[in-house]
Amino acid sequence: MPELRVVVPDEVAERLTERAKERHTTAEELAGEAVRSFVGPSEPVGGHWLSFIGIGRSGGRESTAERHDEVIRQHFADKNASDV
Repeated sequence: MPELRVVVPDEVAERLTERAKERHTTAEELAGEAVRSFVGPSEPVGGHWLSFIGIGRSGGRESTAERHDEVIRQHFADKNASDV
């Protein structure tokens, strides 16, 4: 595992050391945890980004994106300017 040297102000180093003691770990481990949290996972959970797409059924209707004008007209058909 590569080592990374990070320079921080004394105040930050002191706060990091205090937090590490509270969590019964080292400042280095806590800094590593912070970096991992900041950069995120190397690949998405489950191996696929947006893995939820396509899991539902559309019910056989046309795409709302394709018929958006119709959907908007139907929604506003019985409304007047004061209702909107």
